[in-house]
Amino acid sequence: MSASPFGLTGKTAVVTGGGRGLGRGISEALLGAGADVVVLGRSELPESLTSYAGQLGRSISLVPVDLSDPGAIDAAAHRAR
Repeated sequence: MSASPFGLTGKTAVVTGGGRGLGRGISEALLGAGADVVVLGRSELPESLTSYAGQLGRSISLVPVDLSDPGAIDAAAHRAR
C-alpha cells in the first residue's frame, strides 16, 4: 500500500463488517493511515488482516455483534471504546 494522504496515528477507527469485502479494504486503509481498528461484526478476522496490522505496528480487534439488533449495537459501541 502506498503512503496515505492523511494520518490517523493515535486514533481508533470503528468499521462494521471490516473483516472481508469492502469493509476489509476500509480496515486496511485505516491501518495504513496509522489508526488502530475495531471491527464490529459476526465473523472472525482473517489471520492475514491481523498479520497486516501487526506488520504496521497497529492493532485490530473484533467486537462480535449482530447489527440487526439495536440493543446489541449500543452494547458493542461501549465495548469498542
